[in-house]
This record gives sequence, structure tokens and C-alpha cells, in this order.
Amino acid sequence: MVRRRRWRRPEIDHLSLRILALFLAIVLWFLATDRPQTRLGLEQRTINVETEVVGVGDDLVVTHAPQDVSLTLEGSRLMLSFQAADIRAYVDATGLAAGRHRLPVKVDVPSSLNARSISPAEVDFVLEERATKRVPVRAAVVGVPDGSVVRIVDVEPDEMAVYGVGSAVARTAFVLAQVNPAAPEREARVVPVDEDGVTIAGVATEYDWVDVTFRIERQPSGEEREPGPPDESN
Repeated sequence: MVRRRRWRRPEIDHLSLRILALFLAIVLWFLATDRPQTRLGLEQRTINVETEVVGVGDDLVVTHAPQDVSLTLEGSRLMLSFQAADIRAYVDATGLAAGRHRLPVKVDVPSSLNARSISPAEVDFVLEERATKRVPVRAAVVGVPDGSVVRIVDVEPDEMAVYGVGSAVARTAFVLAQVNPAAPEREARVVPVDEDGVTIAGVATEYDWVDVTFRIERQPSGEEREPGPPDESN
């Protein structure tokens, strides 16, 4: 009689399997750290970010703002698309006095992204002292109707404060209000100007509008005009 041999499950060496699993885990870890990140679902993107100046003293103002920086970010495609706009680049001017400064750029990046590089790493900017003074308000008429004369009767207020960058405030001679007689309202917007009537940037006014009272008169014809002084040219 022929005996049949029973099938036996092969014995498994659990220790060998554990060693093999540990070896594979180490290999995968090295591959994950050495292999380009794009192979693992991460991408890099370079964006331009405006550089802010924070911590500026109340008596100072930024006159020459720092340049934008180029920031290289790393993260998943989804996070790069939705959170790239949340990136913030800035320099901290806390405790600085008026003058030109150079500081390293700092960035705030969402935790789902990594900042790989910042260019330039440092930026220049200028701080100037803030100043204020009071100047007169002058009115000018635009769009005078034909055959008419517009006479300014009153401007209220007749002076106001201007404030801003010290060098610009020093050049401010007066505040100009331009009134249009054809407009239904009697308010006129004001702008700070220099002695030549050129608008000065970097200066704010105490009020945006002033009340202008004027009178429109019919221009006298040639016969109604009062005779002027005799012509002594001959």
C-alpha cells in the first residue's frame, strides 16, 4: 500500500521578513530624500511678492519703498494654486530712525508650503520724518461761461493743515480748490500745490472738500467798460 505524503505549509522565518522590511523602509526613506520632489507629487513655483515695511514709527513715513522680491515656493499643485496669494514678504523697521536702511526680507508662508529661496535676500528703503503745517486755501475757477465773469466771494475754510513727508510738506505753498460754475454743487475738491501751482505728491490735506461761494456777473461790453488810463506809448 502506497502512503501519501501530507502537504505541509513551509515554515516562515519571521526574523528574516522583519529584517527585509526594515531594509526596504530604509531604502525608500533615502529615495524620498534624494529623489527630486516633483517625483513625489510636490512642485515648485516662483512668484513676485510686494515687500511691506512694518514697525514704522508714528513720526516716520516710507518715501522710497523696497523692491519686490522673487520667492520660490514648494508644495502640492493644489496648495500652490490656492495659497500662493497668502504669502507675505516684509522688513521690520521697528526702532529705526529717519534715513536709508537695508534689512533682510522675512516671509510668512502657510504651513502647507515651503519657501525655498528669496531674491534679493535684503532690500533698501528710506524713512523720512512726518511733518505738518497750516497753509491758506485758494480758489480757482474753471469753465467760465462765455460773456461772464466769476468772482470768488468766500472760501470756507480759508486755511487747513497739510501733513506727510517732511520734504514735501515744506514745498507746499497752499491748497488749491478748483470750482466749476456749471456744476450744481458749490463744493470743490482741494489739492496741495507748490508756489507754481504744481500738485505735490505725498501730502494729505485736513479736508478733501471746501465750500466756495462765488458770483457770476455779465461781462461788460466795450461801451460799458470804464475807460482805462491813457496810452502813453506814443
